Amino acid sequence: MKTVLIIALIMVHGSPAFAALKLNDEAPAFSLRDNGGKDFILGDYAGSQNKEGGSGVILSFFASWCVPCRNELLLMNSLVEELKGKGVQVVIIGVKEDFDKIGPLLAELKVNKPLVLSDLHGKISGKYQVRFLPTTFFISADGKVKDISFGEIKDAAELREHVGKLTNK
Repeated sequence: MKTVLIIALIMVHGSPAFAALKLNDEAPAFSLRDNGGKDFILGDYAGSQNKEGGSGVILSFFASWCVPCRNELLLMNSLVEELKGKGVQVVIIGVKEDFDKIGPLLAELKVNKPLVLSDLHGKISGKYQVRFLPTTFFISADGKVKDISFGEIKDAAELREHVGKLTNK
């Protein structure tokens, strides 16, 4: 009975019931400072004000205590250059943690390529209605959510499949 209810909710909503944002929704606009002190504005990379002219943005929400997040961070880091070549900006957002907490984790894992943001007060994860970690949003150049991954992206093939929805490549 429980399985039937979950399947029904997925069919009604078009995405898992725990996701308030749906595919093709406009990605919520935001700006946050990166770990270098520079402002990151989503609209510069996706949406009507897209100044960078890329194919889109990957937003991956994580926390230092989250083991699946650690695995996904390593994967994201390993593919940043490839994705950049397709015009995709990789952005990782530490949820309710500051750079003092995020920095040592990233140094330990040798994750140094994605753009790193801190959502210290959870405002951005709230806008995106993130319910658990990791959650990753794939936002196209037009500012629309083209795919959402709930939980760990396990390998490069899976990540490339999600990215394909941004780049059609």
